[in-house]
Amino acid sequence: MTHPTARTMKDILDLPLDDDQAALWFLGQAGYVIRAGDLSVAIDPYLTDSVGRVNPPFARALPVPLAPERLKVDVFIVTHDHLDHLDPDTIAAYAHKATTLFVAPRLAARKLASLGIGADRIRRVDAGETADLDGLAVTGVYAVPTGPDVVDTTGYLLTFANGRTVYHSSDTAASDLLAKAAPKTPEVMLVCINGKYGNLSVEQAVRLTAAVRPRVAVPNHYDLMALNSENPDTFVHFMHQAEPSVRVEVLEIMRPFVWSAGA
Repeated sequence: MTHPTARTMKDILDLPLDDDQAALWFLGQAGYVIRAGDLSVAIDPYLTDSVGRVNPPFARALPVPLAPERLKVDVFIVTHDHLDHLDPDTIAAYAHKATTLFVAPRLAARKLASLGIGADRIRRVDAGETADLDGLAVTGVYAVPTGPDVVDTTGYLLTFANGRTVYHSSDTAASDLLAKAAPKTPEVMLVCINGKYGNLSVEQAVRLTAAVRPRVAVPNHYDLMALNSENPDTFVHFMHQAEPSVRVEVLEIMRPFVWSAGA
């Protein structure tokens, strides 16, 4: 079933879902909103042009899909402290700091605190740890930092109360340990493919995804900055050759991808 593109947060929260379903909305770069039942999660939402303001050659090539003051989620996850993942302007405008739980690895958690998030709203989850948050299990997954400023970079595996699972690789370089530490056979895998500034190349992303063997692979980190881009169709092509059992979805921004236990 094809669902219309969401234009507001209300569209996201009001999308009808069966008890065994979950849905995710791509926000661009590595950002998503994910929902199962009444529980909503944002991960790495980059909803301003913070990077472009600091470094104009990396200005947004696409408009902001959802104003940060309109975002409203139960859990807000940050994988590491780079502006396009932990965006101070998005945090500043976010209107639900008092009721949302924020999840981050150790240094990013400190950054959230410095941006005015209360200590009682922050849950530090590093690689190898799991936190249970209102029916959502959040497990930190090893990632290879792409720079000395983000040595705490962490991927995350989300397990919703209805059994739906999502693995976000975060920005990561390649290593044998990465593939060994990654969760095996999550339903949906969100993987970076841009191959620049230390991130997985398409070839490396294909190898990692083939090792993980998710039901569905969703490439990201290829679309938002002209100097940091990649063609996702290349990932589709080589993924099909490497592991044809993995279905690849190249998502349109803000159009929901819905899945269930069986499909």
